[in-house]
Amino acid sequence: MAALALLSAPAVLAQGSAGEAGPSLHQALGLPDSIRIEGSMRPRYEALGNPFVAGRSEDDEFLGLQTELRLEFDAAPTLTIGGELLDSRFIAGNETGGAATELDALEPAQLYLSWRPDDFLAHGARLNLTAGRFTMDIGSRRLVAHANFRSILTSFDGVRAVWTSPDNLNVTLAYSAPVARHPSDAGSALDNEVALNRTLAHTRFSVAHLGSPLPFGIRGEAYLLDLDEADGGGVATRDRDLITAGVRLLRPPDESQFDFDFEYARQSGSVRATARAPDVTPLDHDAEMAHAEIGFSFGAPWSPRLALEYDFASGDRSPTDGDNQRFDPLFGDRAFEFGPTSIYGFISRTNLSSPGIRLEVRPGSGNDGYVMLRDIRLDSATDSLANSSVRDPAGLSGDHAGLQIEGRYRHWLVRDVLRLSVGAATVLTGNFLEEAPNATRQGHPLYGYTELTWTF
Repeated sequence: MAALALLSAPAVLAQGSAGEAGPSLHQALGLPDSIRIEGSMRPRYEALGNPFVAGRSEDDEFLGLQTELRLEFDAAPTLTIGGELLDSRFIAGNETGGAATELDALEPAQLYLSWRPDDFLAHGARLNLTAGRFTMDIGSRRLVAHANFRSILTSFDGVRAVWTSPDNLNVTLAYSAPVARHPSDAGSALDNEVALNRTLAHTRFSVAHLGSPLPFGIRGEAYLLDLDEADGGGVATRDRDLITAGVRLLRPPDESQFDFDFEYARQSGSVRATARAPDVTPLDHDAEMAHAEIGFSFGAPWSPRLALEYDFASGDRSPTDGDNQRFDPLFGDRAFEFGPTSIYGFISRTNLSSPGIRLEVRPGSGNDGYVMLRDIRLDSATDSLANSSVRDPAGLSGDHAGLQIEGRYRHWLVRDVLRLSVGAATVLTGNFLEEAPNATRQGHPLYGYTELTWTF
C-alpha cells in the first residue's frame, strides 16, 4: 500500500532535536529594512487507495511542488507595495485523479498597494488599507481563508480595510471580485501551462467582520458575507446570490485551562442547481452551519490538549422542491478541522453532522502532532457526500458515511527553516458509501502524505 509505505522512511529523519536556523534570506542578501522578502518551497508526495469519488476506480498518487515568494517594499513611511508569486506544479502521478485541482503554475497570487498609518482615528490604533489583488483570512477561516494545506490560493481583486484598536478591537471591510484559476482544464493544468488567472468581473464578494475582546479572556465575532455571482468572461456559474450572517465566541487554548470555540452562520438568498446554460431556474436558498468545540490543555510533559468537537452543515432535502438547503462553504479552509484536502478531502462543510475527538501533543520544542477520530453522517440522506458526487436520491442508503481516523506529525529539522510533515487518514466506511447507487464500493479509503517545507 503506497499510502502506508511513504510514511515509514521520512519518519526516521524526524528523530532528534531541531538544528539551529541559519541567516534569513533578507539577511543573506543584505537588504535594507524597507525591503522584506521571504518564501517557501514544499515538495509533497501523496497517495490515496480505494478512492471514494463517484466514477473513479484507480488508486491516486501525486507528487507536486509548491513554491511561494513574497515581497514587500516600503515606498513611503506609511505606503507599502507588495506581492506574492505562487508556482504550484505537477511533477508526477496519476493524471486521471485529483492532482489537476492543485495546480497553478507561475501565478501572481497577490499584488497590492497598502496604506498603513498609525494612530488612525484613535491613539495607538492601526489601519491597513489594501487595494489590488490579495488573499484573506477572515475570523475562524471556515468561510474565507488563505489555504495552508492546499497547493493553490484563492485571490480577490478589490479593496480591503482592517482597523485595529489598542485593546484589540478590529473591524474588517472588503469589497472584491474573486479570481478564477486558469487554465481551468485538467490537461493544461497537468502540463503546467502558464496562464494568468482571471478576475470574475461579474461577481462581487463583500465582507464586514467585527472582532472584540470580552471579559474572562473570551473573544466575540460577528460577520456578514455577501456573494453576488453571475456568468461572464467565459465562466459559467450557479448564479449564487448569498448572504451569510454569523457569530462566534471563543476562548483560545492555554495551559491548565478550558478553551472553547462556538460558531453559527446562516445563509439566505438564491442559487441555481447547476452551472449549465439551460438551467435558469433560481432556487430559494436557506442553509446553516455550526461548530462547537470544548478543549482542555494540560501541562508538561508533551503539553497535551484534548478536545471534543461537533460540526454541522445543512444538506438539501429534495432536488425537486424548488428550495436549496445545502450550505455553501464559500472560500473557506477545511484542512485544519477536517483533515487533509488536496487529492483526499473526504469531508466538506456541507451536508454534514459530525462529532469528533482530537488529541494534540508537543513531544519537544520542535515537534507537534495530533490524532483525531470523527464520525461522519449526512444531514440529508438524499443529498451527496461532500464533493464526492456519491448520492442516493431515494435516501435508502442511510446517512452514515463512516468513521474517519486521521493524524499528523511535524518536526523542525532546522528551526524555522526546514520542517518535515507526515500524515495519514482512513475512513471505515458506513452504509451510505457501501450501498449508494453510484458509490465506488472499493473498500476503506486510505490516504497518506510526506512533505518537506523549506522556508527562506
